[in-house]
Amino acid sequence: MTQQRPSDPSERHVEYVSGEPGAGPSAVSPASAADGPGDAAGPGGPGPGGAGGGRERAAIPHQQSRPGPEDDRLLATGERVRPSSARQGPPERRPRPTQEEIRRQPGRRAWVPRQHGAWSMLVLPPVMGWVVGGVSWVNLLLLPAWWGAYFAYWAWSQWLRTRSAGRRALLVLPLGVYTAWTAMLALLTVIAAPYLIQWAVPLAPLFAVAVHQVWRGHERSLASGLATTAAASLMAAVTYSAAVDGAGGFLGTGGTPGLPGASPNGELTGWAWTWLVTALTAAYFCGTVPYIKAMIRERFNIPLLVGTVLAHAAVAALTAWLAVGGYVSWALAALWVVLAVRSLVMPLIQWHLARSRHRPLRPGVMGVVEIVMCVLLLVTVAVS
Repeated sequence: MTQQRPSDPSERHVEYVSGEPGAGPSAVSPASAADGPGDAAGPGGPGPGGAGGGRERAAIPHQQSRPGPEDDRLLATGERVRPSSARQGPPERRPRPTQEEIRRQPGRRAWVPRQHGAWSMLVLPPVMGWVVGGVSWVNLLLLPAWWGAYFAYWAWSQWLRTRSAGRRALLVLPLGVYTAWTAMLALLTVIAAPYLIQWAVPLAPLFAVAVHQVWRGHERSLASGLATTAAASLMAAVTYSAAVDGAGGFLGTGGTPGLPGASPNGELTGWAWTWLVTALTAAYFCGTVPYIKAMIRERFNIPLLVGTVLAHAAVAALTAWLAVGGYVSWALAALWVVLAVRSLVMPLIQWHLARSRHRPLRPGVMGVVEIVMCVLLLVTVAVS
């Protein structure tokens, strides 16, 4: 049964019975005082409608109207809804696309990747090499070439996984710009520092794995993430090689004495200490791949979470053993204990929020946490 909308308070309440056009009111309140100067005092009064008939009905204001869906909405929710015929204004806007829909539109994100975690991988490893070996002018060419290589990889990966000719056309310009930028700067870098070409040996297989995963449509796979993070972590050793002008033999295996950088106990110097720092950097970034997957794309994947926690616990145990021998600082070992605890606690919190409140942590919150961890990793290595 439809509920009627209550009328506003009034001294006169009139209800009409549907009938002939000339029918008069069925009931009139005893109040005879007019609401205003132009109102009639009663039936046949001197109001604007004159006396009797349909003009009397026109002179008396309607206090109630036939109920409709707007009245039901008002009574149920308290929200007043205008009839569709009275609505004005611009048409309803389409809902904003989701992140997955945006990711599947390569033309919109071809210039700037949406992988926020990649920015720390592009910055922190080269800084690690500077902390250990110092800064070289070659970095003025090396780092822009490295960053251009990442942007070119992003554009090529979008092009490879896109099957539409129209969408591929949107990628031609950024793909060409980034590829030319990388090729030009890489050529200038090799001319200025020919010894850096040796780093193509470990980097090429990692890039091949990443490109193969993109070609198969698995650009978000665990193998692709581990390959790209390992390649990014190697930049710590590359920038150290630039700092020492290529000394130390092929990939730093020559054991040249007198190179900068040493462990807290002084037993690891030069390339030995650099490779340990590079390995710990790679362990951190590679560990973030399954950790972030357990938080977002692989939520509630218990085997993945167990493997992530075990990997972090293994590195934490190794750094504790190295701290006992004086090879790394206790601050670095404590940081890895924190990282191991975070690899378990943060996903459990995320899963709880997703199940109970259906509002998990946003990626921005996870990004802030990882920025703090990156800064702590850099500080603990620098003070060693």
